[in-house]
Amino acid sequence: MNMKKMLKSFVATVLSLTLVVSGLGITKNVSAVTREDEWKANAVKTPAEGKLIGAGYIDVEFDNSMEGYTYSVYLDGQPVYWDGNSIVRSELGEKVSAVSKTKSFTSSDEGKTEVYTNTVSKHEITVEAKKDGQTITSEPRTFYVSKKGLALGGDMSDKITLSKLNCSWYYNWSTESFNNNVDANVAHIPMMWGIGDDNKENMENLKTTSNYILGFNEPDIEKQANIPMFFDAVSVWKQYISPLKLRKVSPAPAAPGGDSMWLKRFMNGDYICKTPKGEWGLYKDYEDDATKKWSEGIGEDVDAVVLHYYRNQINPQGLFDAVERLWNTYHKPIWITEMSLFGVKGTYTDFSYENEERRKQVEEYVTKLVEGLDKVPYVERYCWFPYDIDSTNDIDIYNGSGGTAMFEYATGLYTNLGRIYCNLGNPEGYNAETISDNEMYVYVPQTTPETTERITETTNNPTSVSPTTGKNNQTTGKKINKPDKVKIISARNVKKKTVKLTWKKVSGKTKYQIQYSLNKKFRKGVKTKKTTKPNIKINRLSKKKKYYFRIRAINSAGIGKWSNVKKIVIRK
Repeated sequence: MNMKKMLKSFVATVLSLTLVVSGLGITKNVSAVTREDEWKANAVKTPAEGKLIGAGYIDVEFDNSMEGYTYSVYLDGQPVYWDGNSIVRSELGEKVSAVSKTKSFTSSDEGKTEVYTNTVSKHEITVEAKKDGQTITSEPRTFYVSKKGLALGGDMSDKITLSKLNCSWYYNWSTESFNNNVDANVAHIPMMWGIGDDNKENMENLKTTSNYILGFNEPDIEKQANIPMFFDAVSVWKQYISPLKLRKVSPAPAAPGGDSMWLKRFMNGDYICKTPKGEWGLYKDYEDDATKKWSEGIGEDVDAVVLHYYRNQINPQGLFDAVERLWNTYHKPIWITEMSLFGVKGTYTDFSYENEERRKQVEEYVTKLVEGLDKVPYVERYCWFPYDIDSTNDIDIYNGSGGTAMFEYATGLYTNLGRIYCNLGNPEGYNAETISDNEMYVYVPQTTPETTERITETTNNPTSVSPTTGKNNQTTGKKINKPDKVKIISARNVKKKTVKLTWKKVSGKTKYQIQYSLNKKFRKGVKTKKTTKPNIKINRLSKKKKYYFRIRAINSAGIGKWSNVKKIVIRK
């Protein structure tokens, strides 16, 4: 009896051990299957599912943590070929050659790479993992590509939402994004605006999630970055931009024809020589063979080139011709970072918002541009420059450009042009935002007609003017001097969250423009006011905050210099 009990006990123990061992084996197999299934579902980390992304180079991050596997990334089911460190971009006419290769990764590599596309469409990223002749393919990660963006300064509006316009990207002439509801879920592209000490400081403190950086803004004109000598720009570029592990977009010349000599020199180089003052200058200006030397350009360090395009007439083909010239010159993808119309109220170039007929023409113009640029394979990105409805809120002294507005700066309400832009340039299948009627600006005509001075156009090249310059090629025919620099008399925190500014009256002025910001360099969060009086009260400020104020005068001859900056701490 005892023997039977002992035998039963022994058999039971053996069975238990067998089940345990068997169970361990089953658990191991289940775990391995689960790991592969999890990998297939989550292999692609970025781009995010359903994300709207700017055209061009797109960062891809994937899971390569399973040891023993080799990994390959596919775009729309096709392998990504490389010639050395360059992606073969078939959309730009580049061909896969005998030396072209695909990239493979192991678990010891960084699970990051990039793909390239500028096709406005839905796209898919998949990853293949191979081991011992077995291939596992991830579930596709779907994303959408758009070329459409917006140029949006801090003083243009803090009320709009860029995603509402279905923008895939934007820039604000700064290294810093807004980081608020304006740009939520829309990629910010930083810019090194110029070569001044403040610009260098901003670059030293650059923090960005972007894979691109923009070069200097209109370096070929005095009112903007003002870098007349291309080799100065090259020197700063090499020091501050070249070391960045970012795709680099060229400086943006103001010249709109696609044939900027400044950009040619910057990209290709040119001869320079000593000036009579002993400084280095352009050889053509001084022709000193004794000091003549070649200054190298930076073309090999540029991934895309920029066009600014402003005209005082509607001519879509003019833009397409400029784009073609730029492509034929450099054979690099093109970014149009500013394009718009500028005009003079009361003339045949009147694009003011009050002119309903012209507004409709502008709407047709923008529609043709977007539809056309989306089809041009070498145009990588574009964005519109929207003036305010009252365009004197910008630097348009003739108030003739309000018809280009996509929204009212003060309220953020969208114009019909804004609604059109919202609906254009969106990839098929993308869950695009819409603009409702209650988000629309309603224009109420003035009851008293405004009298305007007839202004005739000069023979100057109208395309040499950019609205961001403060210059204008139209004149009244009589000599009017630009206003003097404003001198601030007093700046006081007079009552609750209110500052009163008083300044010396400037002769010959049309109006004054007042800017204030929490940033002493006026690089972000800039607010703008205007008045015809030599004083103003600004309210709704934040208590215990330090504000910076500056003022300038504007008349038909141009824009005066900014006043000295006044600093005020709001104590009551």
